Amino acid sequence: MEINDLEAVHEIETASFPNTSWNMESFLRELTVNQFAHYFVMEENGEIIGYCGLWMVIDQSQITTIAIDRHARGNGFGNSLLRYVKEYAAEQSDYLSLEVSIDNEPAMKLYEKEGFKYAGVRKDYYGPGKDAHVMWVELK
Repeated sequence: MEINDLEAVHEIETASFPNTSWNMESFLRELTVNQFAHYFVMEENGEIIGYCGLWMVIDQSQITTIAIDRHARGNGFGNSLLRYVKEYAAEQSDYLSLEVSIDNEPAMKLYEKEGFKYAGVRKDYYGPGKDAHVMWVELK
């Protein structure tokens, strides 16, 4: 991901997560300040259709955000992006984790398909009464 990708990424972000979306400044800080951040975009025909953010610290990685444009969903792009990020993280990390809204069943099924396991609940992670499942996968 590059700075000139942020407008397209933010459009996907706000459409995918209308109540909890990151603002442009958050993405900009991740790209320019956070030394642990690694961000990727997925393109089709020159258009950004998805993105993923990853923090890599010592031997552990965490997906901070991941989304596929709603018009491109159901075509395996989420699987491809997640597999790419897992392979990238495996170069340095033993484990990869993420949080997912407890009511986001399609995402949880994708993560389970890619080997992620349930590890617990983060209460109010997305705001009052909006819990998240913590999921992780061993990479090595």
